[in-house]
Amino acid sequence: MSILYKKVWRLLNPLDKKSAKKVYPVITYKYGVAMDLKQIAKKISRLSGVSEGVVNSVLKDFRTELKEELLLGRSVNIDGLGFFYLAARSKGADTAETFTANDITGLRVCFRANKEIRITANGSTRSEGLSLKDVDRINDELPTEGGGPSSPDGGIVENPLG
Repeated sequence: MSILYKKVWRLLNPLDKKSAKKVYPVITYKYGVAMDLKQIAKKISRLSGVSEGVVNSVLKDFRTELKEELLLGRSVNIDGLGFFYLAARSKGADTAETFTANDITGLRVCFRANKEIRITANGSTRSEGLSLKDVDRINDELPTEGGGPSSPDGGIVENPLG
């Protein structure tokens, strides 16, 4: 199994636009096809012996219940999988006293995997069968739109944020 990555330049200190830049990997899904709920249900059905329709229904019910619990202010810990929780976004305030709920601009759902499913990419603890492939070095093997992620300055994609 291969994980595809591209290279991007990032500032060492994002708050200082004059700080040095380094190249970092970013996992890319551009060349793959995402699994959808129906495909996952089909695979689980084959593994468990439960019908695809039942699995699909349970996964949809899980999604509904997960959202409801998060909106009630609870984190959700699924043994062997991980826990889901909400994180808030804001522009920040100068003092704690001036910060109000109106300063929160959004919420996002976060997930932290349990150790049973964490994927490791270093040395002797690398997940079995995992290989990392630089999309710039395998562009000829992959279907691309507009020539792939390479840039004219040596194949490193600039970070659009920095």
